[in-house]
Amino acid sequence: MRTWLALTLLLSAGSAAPNDREVLTAGVTEVAAPGAIPAPVAIYGQHAFAVIAGKSGGALAAIVAATRSGAGRVVAVGHDGLFGANLQRRDNAALATNIVTWLAAGKTAPRVTICEQGSLQAIATAAGAKVTTVPAGGVVAALAQTDVLLLGQGVLSVPAPVEQVDAVAAWVQRGGGLLVAGCSWGWQQLSPGKDLRVDQGANRIVARMGLALADQMVDRTGREGWASGGDLDGLNAQVAFAKLLQKSAELQDKAKATQVGATLALALNAMPPTDTLLLPRVKELLATVGSSSVPTAKTPVAASDPVGRLAIIVDSRLRRNLAPQEIRAHPAAATFPGLVPPAAPRVRQAVSVDTRTPAWHSLGLYAAPGEVITIELPAAAANKGLAVRIGCHTDTLWHLEKWTRHPEVSVRQPLAQPTTQVASAFGGLVYLDVPGGCQLGTVNVTLAGVVEAPLYRLGVDTVETWQASRAKLGPWAELATSKVIITVPTANIQDLVDPAPLMRFWDEVLDACADLAQRPRERERPERYVPDQQISAGYMHSGYPIMTWMDAAPRFVDVASLRTKGDWGMFHEMGHNHQSGHWTFDGTTEVTVNLFTLYVYEKVCGVPVASSRMNDPKLQTGMQAHFATGAPFEKWKGDPFLALRMYVQLQQAFGWETFQKVFTAYRDAPREGLPKNDQEERDQWLVRFSRQVNRNLGPFFQQWGVPTSEAARAAVSGLPAWDWQPYLWTMEGRPGG
Repeated sequence: MRTWLALTLLLSAGSAAPNDREVLTAGVTEVAAPGAIPAPVAIYGQHAFAVIAGKSGGALAAIVAATRSGAGRVVAVGHDGLFGANLQRRDNAALATNIVTWLAAGKTAPRVTICEQGSLQAIATAAGAKVTTVPAGGVVAALAQTDVLLLGQGVLSVPAPVEQVDAVAAWVQRGGGLLVAGCSWGWQQLSPGKDLRVDQGANRIVARMGLALADQMVDRTGREGWASGGDLDGLNAQVAFAKLLQKSAELQDKAKATQVGATLALALNAMPPTDTLLLPRVKELLATVGSSSVPTAKTPVAASDPVGRLAIIVDSRLRRNLAPQEIRAHPAAATFPGLVPPAAPRVRQAVSVDTRTPAWHSLGLYAAPGEVITIELPAAAANKGLAVRIGCHTDTLWHLEKWTRHPEVSVRQPLAQPTTQVASAFGGLVYLDVPGGCQLGTVNVTLAGVVEAPLYRLGVDTVETWQASRAKLGPWAELATSKVIITVPTANIQDLVDPAPLMRFWDEVLDACADLAQRPRERERPERYVPDQQISAGYMHSGYPIMTWMDAAPRFVDVASLRTKGDWGMFHEMGHNHQSGHWTFDGTTEVTVNLFTLYVYEKVCGVPVASSRMNDPKLQTGMQAHFATGAPFEKWKGDPFLALRMYVQLQQAFGWETFQKVFTAYRDAPREGLPKNDQEERDQWLVRFSRQVNRNLGPFFQQWGVPTSEAARAAVSGLPAWDWQPYLWTMEGRPGG
């Protein structure tokens, strides 16, 4: 009887109340926010439903979701960039109006209160509502005079008292309409040491109602953004779980089984550990069927195996609540990131860390899988934002269609006490993680229970000290300068007799990127490269660290090949870490980044632009076809190497120094003078570059099909004309004329 009742409740979940989704999407075909990457909204409440979805791996995930809760209503949006400056794009204004209308539940002149005004102001403006803005501390006091409350995701985050969160939740139950919005993966990046599930203000309120902003990214489904419509009921985790209980015939369809697994994975990772809406039922199922899923490269766990993936997800969730002494080595650790040799001694070692340098400090120490390590630091340094991290493989893979390693293998533990114990089921290199702006100076830290691992520091270690370090038994090694740190398996450095030439090469790469971007060569902290068995997106991706697949590991340490042949992907991703959004407009993220790639090739590897892959005859053919068809901007935006050729023509004509001067002008411009939207970004690039070279580049931009405003073209029309024809079909590097 109990199982039948539970199944009945599950089958009734996930569908919008009559007309709710229709009201929210009336007049909405597609919403857009160029440059924005929304986070997904996990859905697991009985009455919660998806409104608009995007792609996540091989499945769909909501970027806008809603629910009725008590007498009230809630909408959660995975990126506030859908509003604000983007309000007039596509059907964004219609969505904003619909949200306020639905949240107001029939009130003709709803009283709207906004906290964290920003782009949320545009939502109320679109709906023509009366608006009051309040600071975070004034939210609760304003509830009595509020029909619709618009909250940025960070409002009421920890340490805001839980009583304030409870007051907002109770107001919703009485009939209030609440919107929470924000890019939650961005919040997580800017809130190290905090738990998105329980510390973020938005989730503190709506998670109890069956919605949660999650730490992932969602791709677009429409031409410019995210299309409405489609079968979205399956994006509710209770609906997905009901299909498992029923052993639904849908599970025989790979795509539908993938959606079931992805929906459940998103919800189980996003909901708080105290959830009572879904988690207990999942645990009961797993106890019944059991699972021994161990993701490896040879035995991947695919989304078409939702029960196997559920077992991994729940096991991971439960492990987060274990004491260090209760954690055991995970079977998957044997294949990645690897085991510590049995003969490796566990040591106690003191290290000094200069906290003026933020982020991860390499210590040359390794934690074995399932073993407790102890960190001791001065009492004055405890609870000051320092943390210990085990494992450099920080990419999480929960959203991917297939797992060839466990989806989460890195652990971070704040150092809130003078003595902290921590363990990882997967093991990994040990780092002291320092927050930005730390004022502790040099801190002496002692670690016990760790294994020594190879570590080379340019300017500190000699060939002799490196020979001793190279023999250490930790399975991963690091090669470091003040500008960049390379992490590779220890097996990849066994033939590296002297790392100095290699690391001087990498310093040159970093200096070249800084020179082109016109940044100081000395950095606040080193950049990092880390190869991984599986990464969260693409073949490589930028960030901290820059991630790539394991086949790149030997290339990182082959200085002879790097010096003469370079490595496009490695230089490309470092370029991403130096790009500026002010001169990278929509469609050029994968274009302006390769200015850095080409610059490094020329300045460090001795490969001039004219001899690079930009001189491929196929590019010439592509240009001819582009011009012959009227130079459509969509084609230009969709072909990064075609678009890059336009920038290369400017470089060949006017030299790298011109780019450096233009980048400097952007860097030094007052904030109010920088572009605020995509149109202004294109216009300013035209105007700033034209004025720098004292040539009218307006016709050149038009030749390529890059749209600029009449005002921008008029601003440079008085400059001397530029004959760009010599640079269209040759790569001869002639001086600008």
